[in-house]
Amino acid sequence: MAQIRDVQPTDWEALNRLHRWAWFPERSEQGWAWLHRFGKGAPGWVLEDELGVCGFLGNIRQDYAAGERRLCAATGYSLIVLPRAKGGSGPLLDAFRRQPSVFATSILNGNARSAPIYARNGFVPFPPDWADAKIVWPLAPFTILSERIARSVYRRRRPARELFAASRRAGLDHGPRQLVALDPWRDAAAIDCFDHDLRRSDALLAARSAGAFQDRLSDPDASAPPVLFGWREDDRLVALALAKVGKMSECEAPILDVIDLAWLEPDGEGPAARLLAELRLHGRRIGASRLRLSVVTAASARIAQSVPGGLIRRGHVHAHVSFAAHADDLPPWRPTPYDGDFGFFLRSPPPARATPGQGPEALSFLSPRQDAEERRFQAHP
Repeated sequence: MAQIRDVQPTDWEALNRLHRWAWFPERSEQGWAWLHRFGKGAPGWVLEDELGVCGFLGNIRQDYAAGERRLCAATGYSLIVLPRAKGGSGPLLDAFRRQPSVFATSILNGNARSAPIYARNGFVPFPPDWADAKIVWPLAPFTILSERIARSVYRRRRPARELFAASRRAGLDHGPRQLVALDPWRDAAAIDCFDHDLRRSDALLAARSAGAFQDRLSDPDASAPPVLFGWREDDRLVALALAKVGKMSECEAPILDVIDLAWLEPDGEGPAARLLAELRLHGRRIGASRLRLSVVTAASARIAQSVPGGLIRRGHVHAHVSFAAHADDLPPWRPTPYDGDFGFFLRSPPPARATPGQGPEALSFLSPRQDAEERRFQAHP
């Protein structure tokens, strides 16, 4: 019979075997060490039987604030149980839900097969009206059609190579003067001011300090850094968007996922919509097949629906939450994909072809001269 225990660094090779079996992204040793730091002492749990590790559930803990209140919540990733450990999901989810000092535990990126498991183990759809929804902006219709064909061909086996090219590198093109590309190290003071102003909201929001973004953007397995855009008015950030290119499998075309969309009340909704529109343009420039917002609330849906071309996709319930017993008096929680595992678990596509004169370490935030070189390279590769 399988026994449950805390995950250890010695399990990383076994975790990669589990992820390979499930067609989930694997990680380097450095990548697992980076990811497990966000467990803050509880990086996850494994099931182990006489044959070895046969199940896993990862854990990420995040800091939250609402006014003067400081709280913590946890989100899970990579619930994997081998057939020989059937029924093992329950003990893993029970350990996850029972961890101390959190107001809630969430799975915001569940697939259709696992959705009933969460419902049986104490989780409820959240947000209630939008837990089954994603909003997608198609950017490359022919690529999307080709992807559907590839998925039908490779339903039961993995292809031996990447079927779709990685996205191109592109910096921030000429746009409105209020639009800025942010670097969490260079622009730490502005980001910290935005986080401070954000914490005055009545909503329950995850921490978005410069330090939090620095940690998130330090993934050693990322082939390219995410893009962090801000909207500045009167020398003050009023909205912020984080996006990352991902490919969940070799069969999937590159997608630009909106990892975060945050804004200040009461005047930040318009700038947040402008940021989404700019991400849509950015996705086209880098060759993404879609722009996607995968965790939706009434507030973010209102903003997203003002950006042309968006389609609301409803399917299985993919966002699930279990609230702690002491969480009855919580302020309204306004989650984005930032609250889930999207910023940690999305599979990075293979490295894009580098711009002449730039090494693989080049950032997405390019100078005007570098941006001109990038455009010339895209026109004449």
